[in-house]
Amino acid sequence: MRSLKQNQIYPNVNLAKLPSDCISKEEIRQQIDVIDKEIISLFAQRFQYVSEIVKYKTDVESVVAEDRKNHVIKARGEWAAEHGLDKQTFEQIYRFLVDHNIGKELEILEKRPKSVS
Repeated sequence: MRSLKQNQIYPNVNLAKLPSDCISKEEIRQQIDVIDKEIISLFAQRFQYVSEIVKYKTDVESVVAEDRKNHVIKARGEWAAEHGLDKQTFEQIYRFLVDHNIGKELEILEKRPKSVS
């Protein structure tokens, strides 16, 4: 078995084996679980930034930021394609994620005390 001292593809994920070294469905599923747990952790970190960015937004239009939203979705699809993944699938995933985060940002914006002009 090859050593995984440092995973070149996922340097932050502590995988016990390379996919080709797994000898059962259970081993493969365990490794997928490790990766999925890291993905969830990264989404949680991402959401912390989403929550913070509202400090710099002043209204609904700045939260929705349609041009930025479209750019992010397109770029993530391209990044996925660069890794041999389906561009459209990842654009859909990110469209859902960004729309969800916009909803959360709007909730935060709505709860923020209104400034008196």
